[in-house]
Amino acid sequence: MGPLDGIRVLDFTRVVAGPLATRILADQGAEVIKVEPPEGDLSRTFPPLLANEITPYFAQQNAGKQFCSFDLSQKRTPELLRELAQKCDIIVENFRPGVMAKYGLDYETLSEGNPRLVYCSITGFGQTGPWAKRRAYAPIGHLESGFVEYDRRKNERLARQPASVLGDSVTALSAAASINASLVQAERTGKGGYLDVCMIESLVYIQEWVSTELAGGWEITNGGFCHESPILELPDGQLWGVAGSPIAWFSDLAKAIGRPELINDPRFAEPVVREQYKEEIIAMLTEWASSFANFDEFLTALESKSPFTAAQMISIDDLASSEWAGHRELLVGTNTELRIPARNAQGVDIGTNGRLAHRGADNELVLSTVLGLTESEIDLLKEAGVLLSASGP
Repeated sequence: MGPLDGIRVLDFTRVVAGPLATRILADQGAEVIKVEPPEGDLSRTFPPLLANEITPYFAQQNAGKQFCSFDLSQKRTPELLRELAQKCDIIVENFRPGVMAKYGLDYETLSEGNPRLVYCSITGFGQTGPWAKRRAYAPIGHLESGFVEYDRRKNERLARQPASVLGDSVTALSAAASINASLVQAERTGKGGYLDVCMIESLVYIQEWVSTELAGGWEITNGGFCHESPILELPDGQLWGVAGSPIAWFSDLAKAIGRPELINDPRFAEPVVREQYKEEIIAMLTEWASSFANFDEFLTALESKSPFTAAQMISIDDLASSEWAGHRELLVGTNTELRIPARNAQGVDIGTNGRLAHRGADNELVLSTVLGLTESEIDLLKEAGVLLSASGP
């Protein structure tokens, strides 16, 4: 039993941001009913397909849900979904503004009969304003939130996208946090609310230097904890990263590597001057790191002599097979679903139940248990083309 046990979610979302947000709610114990179109969620097609014809990509965002498939082009479908919505505590959707209203599935319509309803809309640019109708995918969010430009400027390299869809992921976290807060409000006041969650705002929110630049007009070209933390390339090709700024913490570094005389060297006297000799400082640190037989010895020496710490660059496969990952139960299930990154010391279960199914697999279960429809009524919906299911992805 999780902390959201007894909470029911109607999930109209697709691909990453929305599905990940509702996956978090499912991991916390909510009953999540995923509504898919006849062709299914696009991410069901992302390779590779496993033996059970479920893709790992789809599994990561959707484990632990119930899977229904409805054809919204059928006249009866919007009415059926409105009936389902009246039995739910939360609705999450990530269509462009106006789509849900077209089918009478918008917050204003649904909250009339369900005032405790928490309704979350996820978009790239928000529900209103000059950019509201624009298409938005994570790469667009990265570009128009300042994220890519900031990375290019700080790292003095060509502009490039991050390796993962960071915009979708942080938007999912924003949505899940906002939904949980609104559930508390609904419990206290008897009234839920409408949440307009926007990818651009979510990406701006996580950039820790934004307020510094905007408030004082000070352009951040250098500095920043991650930017100043060097990655050392050892002669044998290993990459060890040091957390901490050799520029700001130079005196600690000089002592740690056994070169205290450098503290009084004019080249390293002030941070602004040190910046000109940054590559030389990193070269000295790399030479010192190379003197150790292995990483563990280097880490022990570094931490015992300075405020720095360090890590080896490893692959996700290395992490997944590590003793730490086993202890934390990072991966569960046959599709290696990721657990939610939280544990509850009071014994409350937080973590995926690992359940996955093909689109429409739970049509009958949901309609019979939630709406009380009979087998014959469900058969009529199938015949009318309202309900769809598939044995494949």
